[in-house]
Amino acid sequence: MPLSKEEKKVIVQELIEELRRSPSIVLSTYQGINVKSISELRDSLREKDIKFKIYKNTLLRIAAKEAGLENLTSGLSGSTAVTFSQEESILPIKLLHKFSLDNKEQLKLGIALLEGKIYFGEQLERIVHLPNKEEIIAKMLRSMKIPINSTVFVLKSQLSGLVNVLDQIKKSKL
Repeated sequence: MPLSKEEKKVIVQELIEELRRSPSIVLSTYQGINVKSISELRDSLREKDIKFKIYKNTLLRIAAKEAGLENLTSGLSGSTAVTFSQEESILPIKLLHKFSLDNKEQLKLGIALLEGKIYFGEQLERIVHLPNKEEIIAKMLRSMKIPINSTVFVLKSQLSGLVNVLDQIKKSKL
């Protein structure tokens, strides 16, 4: 059943708000994905607080134009899914890429808007291999831990040396 004009206006308004507020937006084309697979994808994205919605291209173009993002929708064709993330910028691309590897020819990454910059094609492939926020924090903490461990080791070895000298003096006096 086709949407009424009022329903379309509501959808476009919601989409405009989402486009303006999301620092990470990924458009992907999908074809022939069964309901079970798309539900699993939505669930896995929802666990990470990522929204995955399907919109008509005409409504998406109107909303993007209103939001000042007409470059984002320049090459839309076929069925388009939009992924929005408020927190992690590259995580949606990584998760969609992983899903597309498992479901070849059914989901293809199209174009992404990350922190105000548009990426597509080979650029998205490179982004997939970047570490995410959690990995960067873990690496940073490991690198901060190394000097602390080294300092503790140096101080401990000096104390161990002092204890050994005192123990030798004690043994020689007995």
